[in-house]
Amino acid sequence: MIQDPSLAVADSLGFLTFAKCFCINPVYDVGRYKKRKGWVLIDLATRAETYFKTLRDARQHLRRLYMEAAPKKIATADLP
Repeated sequence: MIQDPSLAVADSLGFLTFAKCFCINPVYDVGRYKKRKGWVLIDLATRAETYFKTLRDARQHLRRLYMEAAPKKIATADLP
């Protein structure tokens, strides 16, 4: 069975370091948190907020952000 690459990334040390720059919280609504309203992904450096309907969607978006930001490995041939 082929594993989804985004799930394998979630366990990597690089992803854990990247994820510390973000916070996922329930949506705050008039003095209290309401999980039924959804979830918010907050970039701690810029305080930018992105809203999601489910926690799963927020986590998948965070993985996508990491995959876009992670440097791509370039395969090089052995040179004599």
